[in-house]
Amino acid sequence: MFWVLLLPVVFLLPACQPAATHDQSAAVNVDSVKAQIEGMEMAYAKAMNAKDADGVAVYYASDAQSLASNEPTRVGQKAILEGLKKDLSMDTTGNTVAYATTGVWADGKYAVETGTSTVSDKDGKVVSTGKYMTLFELRDGKYIAIRDIWNSDAPEKAAGQ
Repeated sequence: MFWVLLLPVVFLLPACQPAATHDQSAAVNVDSVKAQIEGMEMAYAKAMNAKDADGVAVYYASDAQSLASNEPTRVGQKAILEGLKKDLSMDTTGNTVAYATTGVWADGKYAVETGTSTVSDKDGKVVSTGKYMTLFELRDGKYIAIRDIWNSDAPEKAAGQ
């Protein structure tokens, strides 16, 4: 009788174990992920400086969301592209931007990057700085941006200034 009662417990016990959230045997090479992301940032800056909105938009997944300052969230690559076109058309300064990765964290399917941005004028003088955070998802063997947010280091100007 004891064995009859114990038998269902033996078969059900494995089902009570917590499910693995990811493959523990597949270690993530964070240096490799960081190199990939830094390459993407360099291409992003090159496209921004060339005022190539399409070149910037390839950074983003089709379902990405970009949390731009002072406007609603740009949802989807098409909305991000339209926002980029608007932003780039408004910039007539000839300034250039550079990005520097300050941290990358990766665990399988997702990676997060933090970084800084530096905008310089034609003479190389820094005119503004900022920071950003991007969430990447591994799709088809490559990381692609699915969420990003950025802001300026400059203090907010009072209304009317």
